[in-house]
Amino acid sequence: MPNFVDLGPADAGDLARLLTGDAPEYGRYFVPFPSNDANALAARLGAARQDRYWGMREHDALVGFFMLRGFDEGYARPSFGVYVARAAAGQGLARRALAHAIDWCVRHDVARIMLKVHPDNAPALKAYRAAGFEPFDTCPRTGHIMMQKELR
Repeated sequence: MPNFVDLGPADAGDLARLLTGDAPEYGRYFVPFPSNDANALAARLGAARQDRYWGMREHDALVGFFMLRGFDEGYARPSFGVYVARAAAGQGLARRALAHAIDWCVRHDVARIMLKVHPDNAPALKAYRAAGFEPFDTCPRTGHIMMQKELR
């Protein structure tokens, strides 16, 4: 079972390989950054102050990634995102990542968490609804459904 680890600039190469390693149709719903270039990712990870970036490592290989971001831009409600490599899919890693992120938010007195999900991503929509997330808007830029969960 993979371990969750904090990601920093030194992990950017592994993160770039993770985000570009699967067939494009597999990761088509997850577009977290303008660039998946290792240098751009290292800069983003190095600039994070309050935003959180975690990796899922198994036998030193990065098999997944998740984040809470928006704090560094001044938002009180962070945005959650998760990506699990196709080879590691179906093991409950995304669900574990979400539980970890929610637990982190509760421990740090964050009142609510949000996420965006593509309307055609039925498995994710079902999982997020089951975890207590409710739709509240549509992202005008992407068309993704915006969902949030109250934590207190």
